[in-house]
Amino acid sequence: MNPQQVFSREKEYDPLPSEKKRPFKGRYYRKNLITILLIASIPGLITGIVIYWLVVSQMEEEFSRLHQNQISNRAANIADQFSYMELGLSHWAFEPRFGEELKDMDYIYHFDQTEDIVTTLYVLQGSHPLIDKVQLYLNEPKPILFNRSYGELSDEQLIQSYHQYLMGGGQVYWTDRLPGQLLPEGDENTAEELLHTDPNEALVLVHKIPGGSTAPFGALIVTLDNDKVRSILKTLTPYDQGSTFLLDKSGEVLVSSGDHQGASSGELNEQIRQQVDLERNNGSFLYTFENTTYSVSYGKLSRIDSDWVYVSAAPITDITAPLLSVSKFIVMVSAAGLLIAILLSWLASRRMYSPIERLLGVLGTNEKERLQGTLLHHDEFELLETYWNDLLTERSRARRKLDDQLPMLRGSFVMQLIQGHLSSHSEAYLIEQMSDLGFKVEDRQFLLVKLRLTGYSNLNGRFNEQDTGLVTFAAVNIIEEFAAQRFEQAAVLNFHDLSAAVLLTGMNEESLKSAALVWGDELMLVINRIMKMNVTILISRPAGLVSELPARFLELEQAEAFRSIEDLNQLLDLDEEMQFQKIEESSYPFLLERDIVQSVRTGKMEEAERILSQFMEEAIKPHTTEYQLQQTMLQLLASLLHMMLQSGVPSHQLFKGRNLYEEIASLKERVPIEKWMRQEVFLPYIRYMEERSHAGLKPVIDRTMQRIDEQYMTDISLESCADQEGMTPYALSKAFKQVAGINFIDYVTYKRIEAAKELLRETDLKMNDIADRVGYQHSYFNRIFKKQEGMTPGQYRDQWHQ
Repeated sequence: MNPQQVFSREKEYDPLPSEKKRPFKGRYYRKNLITILLIASIPGLITGIVIYWLVVSQMEEEFSRLHQNQISNRAANIADQFSYMELGLSHWAFEPRFGEELKDMDYIYHFDQTEDIVTTLYVLQGSHPLIDKVQLYLNEPKPILFNRSYGELSDEQLIQSYHQYLMGGGQVYWTDRLPGQLLPEGDENTAEELLHTDPNEALVLVHKIPGGSTAPFGALIVTLDNDKVRSILKTLTPYDQGSTFLLDKSGEVLVSSGDHQGASSGELNEQIRQQVDLERNNGSFLYTFENTTYSVSYGKLSRIDSDWVYVSAAPITDITAPLLSVSKFIVMVSAAGLLIAILLSWLASRRMYSPIERLLGVLGTNEKERLQGTLLHHDEFELLETYWNDLLTERSRARRKLDDQLPMLRGSFVMQLIQGHLSSHSEAYLIEQMSDLGFKVEDRQFLLVKLRLTGYSNLNGRFNEQDTGLVTFAAVNIIEEFAAQRFEQAAVLNFHDLSAAVLLTGMNEESLKSAALVWGDELMLVINRIMKMNVTILISRPAGLVSELPARFLELEQAEAFRSIEDLNQLLDLDEEMQFQKIEESSYPFLLERDIVQSVRTGKMEEAERILSQFMEEAIKPHTTEYQLQQTMLQLLASLLHMMLQSGVPSHQLFKGRNLYEEIASLKERVPIEKWMRQEVFLPYIRYMEERSHAGLKPVIDRTMQRIDEQYMTDISLESCADQEGMTPYALSKAFKQVAGINFIDYVTYKRIEAAKELLRETDLKMNDIADRVGYQHSYFNRIFKKQEGMTPGQYRDQWHQ
């Protein structure tokens, strides 16, 4: 039946007399409807405009303020990671193994010490997740590079590139010039250029050795992993959109995480960079780029040699979009009401199309043109069936794409959930999201399992220290396969640090827990057999609500401290409280503590180190937990700090306001704890007491050093300086060594050689003239210069001007 037939039948219809009165009643209803629509539409228009102009702007300001507070806290965490890296490198640089004896060492003959240096570099490389590689460069007794092995450098260009690390910056500084990369010819390593060799390169942290030396002859070169630096920068944006980057104090971009949506992040970063006020410590503003409004927050990160500025741009258009949509919807509905009120009479006069005609109108003009040939040979129902089949095909294609991405989406959601990033959402929202991701959550109990692989160092060289992520990946694959065989639903999370977590669901709390315990026992045997490693498994208490999972995961992380420090399989159930309450009372070695305190008080470093080793042996017994070891060391630290307080030593000045209790609590094993106690507690106190005992001689040595600085080119001697200070040469020599840390004649030699090097670099004077200017005879000048620098003055000048 077509529309013409419908219209023709309607014309033939003759209404009854009672029905002929209905148009008057219809006009009455239309008139009332028009009035109602007018009354409702005008306030709707006003409300929509007010929401659009007032509420949205207030939301943008409030989001900008919240963004600034949130980013400041996250930036502090990032600054702590860089500070920890700088502090850790400084600790290593002051290690005795990187001392003055490296100048004269025969690395081939002393191969054991060479191997120890290479091992130390590996340890340093694994001490922080941001570190990509660590190298040690020495220019004495000859150019040597320690990377993955010992090697002597012969390429002059390569030697020059590494030597530039010694020529520029302070004792510790940041740069982005990679090892082995030369600066352009004619450039100098000024403070402003240390970070501008190439803004696309990774950041490099350099510490000259020996630590604290005025004449360093080597450098520890730490190259960061740029991808991981970008990853931690991404944490500055609260969503997976926007852009974050670091600027130096001159406003140049150091590292950029890019736009997570793949937009033109370079242009966005450049425009935002021009708006940042580098003189302020922090700030925020709104910036619109490509029809998207960004909340931009920035602040300073104080580094060891310069100030950096972090910038985070987070889009707020997605947040204000719903409110804008509501306001637009209100305006549109109100406008539509007005239009309906005006056109209602005209619309009422028209006849409704047939249902089939309306359905065909839903298809749109383009669809009807595409299917114009079909209309010639098929009726309307066949046309609708064809269109419906097309929709089903598109739906199936979209479903396949979603299924391919679903595992990644599920893992990402569960990771954010247990880490507390979704704690602001309601239980109903979390259940809805999990259901959308394919989880069965109705009337379900939830259980979290934390797994920690141990015995990685016992793999006998099958893997390097950098392969922990690969080992974890293999273990996670085993866990996923094994969990799929036992549980209806299991989501496995990979933390890439020899640990993983599993979210299990079940209908009954008791059966879920018992199945998890049996599964944990079997999983330990499987990992032992396949990977030759042990595993610690912690099983949480069941949770009836999705919102309880972050608290359960936090309990698992806290309970991990109660695992035994021995390398063995362990299965810990948080419902079994006795596993954590039956910690044996360890006998605290009070006598050894007293001996340690006395040795440190009297400045006997070697004796204190020996007694500390005995103390650790007494404190660590079979089945000792991380918690017990931490409590023992905290008590020892408190006793040492109390002794220092009684000795009149200002701890805030000695340790520069550091939280020593927090630092030692973060250490988990014996060797790092012993080393930290020696380097961070014993040594600073003993050095402080020694300096205080020499305080009376310091002004004398300061005047002597100033006299050397001004008269090194003359025939200055220890006897003449002692006469001017009214002291014997022996007393002055001993005091000079104690206060300055260097012999008198060595300091004079150092000043003269440095002055000679400057003349060789910057002038064309002959060797005899240079020798006369720095106070040496020509023959003796050549001999002493070669002894100090490993080359003749002529070779030094030729090398410098290449």
